[in-house]
Amino acid sequence: MAARPIKLIDPWIKLGVDDPVGPPITEAVDMKCFAKGVHLMGEEDDALVTFCDPLGYSWSLTLDLLMSIGPDSCDEALQSLGGPGTVVPFEFAYTNDPASPTNPHWSGTVMLVAYPIVDAQVNEPTEFELEMDVIGEIMRDDGGGAMAISGNHTHTVPPTPTPEPETVAA
Repeated sequence: MAARPIKLIDPWIKLGVDDPVGPPITEAVDMKCFAKGVHLMGEEDDALVTFCDPLGYSWSLTLDLLMSIGPDSCDEALQSLGGPGTVVPFEFAYTNDPASPTNPHWSGTVMLVAYPIVDAQVNEPTEFELEMDVIGEIMRDDGGGAMAISGNHTHTVPPTPTPEPETVAA
């Protein structure tokens, strides 16, 4: 049986990181309910050509978003991440199931950019593309460890072991 084309129905799109200790205390944001599309794209960039990466790829993560205002809104989610210029981790997968060969998880870091507060006509939603540059490498985890993708070469990174919970002496 031939592989089926990807049809995103319930993707996992996360920006930021959960850090209950801080400072500052941060919480990762699930962008799925604000998004109509997701694009993780690489393209050749002559300004990035090196001997190790003769094609000179640059990567971007673009989310097609619908703006909303108020509690639990797109605006609140983006503001909680720190605003334009902030570098945050991202993770994307075709579904929110564990990483596997049929559901690889892609991760890295991106720099947030300015976004419109409103850009609409009468009775139309504000829709916009949040195009963010990927900073550093993109990692692909297919359940057997993460693989760094950089230009036309890759290297494997072993899976990170789950840390043991710390015990506090009474």
